[in-house]
Amino acid sequence: MIVVPYFVDTSNNEWQKLHIFLRSGGRELWSAEGTDKAIQKMLIDNGFPVVNCKKEQGVIYAQIDNSKLQMNDFYTWDEVDPETSDEDVWRSFLVPNSLWTCPVFKEFFWKTTGLPSMLSGSPIFTSPSLQSTQ
Repeated sequence: MIVVPYFVDTSNNEWQKLHIFLRSGGRELWSAEGTDKAIQKMLIDNGFPVVNCKKEQGVIYAQIDNSKLQMNDFYTWDEVDPETSDEDVWRSFLVPNSLWTCPVFKEFFWKTTGLPSMLSGSPIFTSPSLQSTQ
């Protein structure tokens, strides 16, 4: 099953910063086997303070409490070579608040990330404001 741990930093009024935990240097979605409950327990046991899990079309979106997350325990996309790394990383995406409601911007934004279209189609990441996921 595909697992997408994520959190949104809304501390800036101009931008939202979407953080998604990915594998292979930030190029691929993470996956895990087991029941929804087992996957949530595995996340917690591995340092992901889970706030909420939502299953949608075979994908578990795990909202993480970034105030409790120990980011120093993880690699970030900036610390690895995204073309060759095999490390699992937190990858950050800056989203301008003023453009997020524009469908043309959103379509272009998601295409440029190189991530699978299942993310771009999820209401979790395509709502007018990512703040609504918190």
